[in-house]
Amino acid sequence: MNKITYDDIINRIGFFRNKANLSLRETSMRMGYNPQFMKTIENKSVELKVRTLLEFCDIVDISIQDFIYLGKDYNPHDKNILELYGSLSNESKQIVVELMKKLK
Repeated sequence: MNKITYDDIINRIGFFRNKANLSLRETSMRMGYNPQFMKTIENKSVELKVRTLLEFCDIVDISIQDFIYLGKDYNPHDKNILELYGSLSNESKQIVVELMKKLK
């Protein structure tokens, strides 16, 4: 996985907010903040706190893991693949990784 920057996190917030069809104002209000709050986050006028990110993920109905790992390239099938991969033995995981390298 590539290194995630602060800008990536902010871009993902915008992506998932739009994917949930929420305006900046509506997102702010649902989170219990003033109507301009999310605008200040997305404009980077205020630094994002971890608690705020977790609240945001709840509002847009995505786990923090999916937010971090799937990012703007989110695809519902990716989540299923990650869950299935996570349930494999270490030996099976290595086989899957080798297969993916060949398919790449």
